[in-house]
Amino acid sequence: MSNSNNRQRDPGGKLPGGIGCLGILLLSILVISALSVARDFSNSSLSDQGISPIQDSGAFTQAGGGSAKPEAVLSPAQAGFSTVESVAQTGPLATATATASIAASATATDEPSSTPTRAPTETPTEAPTETPTEIAAIRSTPAEEAVAWPTNTPRPPPLPTPRDSYSWTLKVPILMYHYISEPPEEADKYRRDLSVTPEDFRLQMTYLVENGFETVDLYDLSLAITDRVELPPKPIIITMDDGYRDNYQNAFPILEELGLKATFFLATEFIDQNNEVYMDWDMVEEMAAAGHRFEPHSKTHPDLTVHDRNFIIWEVQGSRETIAAHVDYLPRYFAYPSGRYNEEVQQIMAELDFWGAVTTLGGGWSGFNDRFEWTRTRIRDVTSLIDFQAMIE
Repeated sequence: MSNSNNRQRDPGGKLPGGIGCLGILLLSILVISALSVARDFSNSSLSDQGISPIQDSGAFTQAGGGSAKPEAVLSPAQAGFSTVESVAQTGPLATATATASIAASATATDEPSSTPTRAPTETPTEAPTETPTEIAAIRSTPAEEAVAWPTNTPRPPPLPTPRDSYSWTLKVPILMYHYISEPPEEADKYRRDLSVTPEDFRLQMTYLVENGFETVDLYDLSLAITDRVELPPKPIIITMDDGYRDNYQNAFPILEELGLKATFFLATEFIDQNNEVYMDWDMVEEMAAAGHRFEPHSKTHPDLTVHDRNFIIWEVQGSRETIAAHVDYLPRYFAYPSGRYNEEVQQIMAELDFWGAVTTLGGGWSGFNDRFEWTRTRIRDVTSLIDFQAMIE
């Protein structure tokens, strides 16, 4: 026992393996030096390639400072495409995808709880489900300049502009409908006001046909205003807002029977959520194949004037991309939700290369300079056939 105690207190003693403490210290120094040499060699090899490692990030930074993750792990948004509709990677959908994919990262918390919306009977209360949780900076570059176009994809036609120093201002009635159905007994005043019965709708459409009116669309109107493209003697545009299912069930058969075409402005999120009040995408595709137009009315029908730029672009471009995925053209016109807009909203329309937008204000004249605030003629539940005649003649 005495000898054992003396060995434990001996500072120069050896461990049971026969290696002294000083030896352990020297061995540790050698191991650390070897690891340091190996790390320096690895960094030197990476530096020769213009790459330096970033610890704990799983990414690499190029010598110039920009980040470059391995291509296989890029998300649609990181690749420059919308997280909502990655189908916009090719074809005419690319018109403003770069701007919209950044805007798609606006958070749901951007929307104030006091945001004015339509009556609950018109829109569901569900919040958008695919809104990302981080806000990204929005590029200030106009959409046309922000997109690198695929070499095998033709660029969509540019905005029609006046070929001379002035353009025409034309009087072409743009009719505005919502529901084409009998409102339920419990319907509030908003639902009733926005409703036209199928019987009244048939009478109105029959009047158009019997009195020489021919339907055109907003694309025809733009070309007539800017390039003097000839319209029929009595042109008229039929529009329907929101995309209600009764538009397919009741309006579509009447339009087809009478040889008329219409433009439908869709709030796309409600269709994506399979809300039975609204059309589904099979219905949209069937009607589009028959020659009817489909244009965006936002995703969730908010008041765009109370939101920031990120949110506005997400609502506008997101709905546009969704519709373009189901039709064979790039939508170029927008209907402001509840008719609310301001200068910022109009500026974003121009940046995203929209050709025009319609309001809920009454009027019949349309020109190039006011293309983002074209007026329409609202058809209500109380609109008689005599009233209808007076509105369009």
